[in-house]
Amino acid sequence: RRLARARRLLLVPTRRPPRAPKGAAMARVGGMTRLVVVALGSLALRWSASAFVPAPQATGTAGSTALRGAAAVVAGMPGTAHALDELIPYNNAGEWTTTFVVEYLILTLAYTAIAFFSYLTLTKLKII
Repeated sequence: RRLARARRLLLVPTRRPPRAPKGAAMARVGGMTRLVVVALGSLALRWSASAFVPAPQATGTAGSTALRGAAAVVAGMPGTAHALDELIPYNNAGEWTTTFVVEYLILTLAYTAIAFFSYLTLTKLKII
């Protein structure tokens, strides 16, 4: 009883004011807002769709044929540099080589040693 009387004297509300339902915020969205969102969405879709156009089709004009012929003439001229087509051994094509195995073992052992001695140092210094 004393508590109820003290609340009345101090004007402390006994109940919380009623809250709006969770869906009430969505109900307040006006028609004009929806119209603006739809207009902006369609404008963005139309703008982004213009970025994807089909490639132009080659019509076989004289210009493209002339360029092909000019390249063939230049390539056949004496004094033109010709690169040798030699095979370069490439280690990272998926096959296991001796160099790859040795490098793997050296690196994993080195990184394991670094991690172990770092842990040992930190525990001796009582940091971890």
